Amino acid sequence: MTSIYATRSDVPGATPWKRRSERLLRASGLPYTIVRPGWFDHAGAGQRRLVLEQGGTGDGGIARDQIAETLVQSLLTHAALGKTFELIATEGSQQADWAKLFGALKSDEPGSVDGALDPADLPVEGEPPTLRTELEAIRSLGGTNG
Repeated sequence: MTSIYATRSDVPGATPWKRRSERLLRASGLPYTIVRPGWFDHAGAGQRRLVLEQGGTGDGGIARDQIAETLVQSLLTHAALGKTFELIATEGSQQADWAKLFGALKSDEPGSVDGALDPADLPVEGEPPTLRTELEAIRSLGGTNG
């Protein structure tokens, strides 16, 4: 779990370090699902409908119980494997079909250190030398080649 602004450079206070931590996880080659929840505990009582988005443009709030349930369901639902997404809630009832929710998302590109539809505004070549060294070390231990 990181945060909804992991790929945003236009939001005050957003930092590229969350995106960098995601890159290290993807490079490891380990199975993963990366959830980027919206504003923590910032959803009204009627905001139970989950919205899973990709591309770094999501914005909104989510209740802590919804974050927790999504994290647990991502471990139990094969359709969530290898995916990165933003998570917010809107007005309406919460959906029950987790395979359908996760299945509608694009999978991250195998071998890539970025999530599906992530903006290309932070090239790996422009990363700090320490991060590039860590990515290479992880890859040499059997992670991805991307």
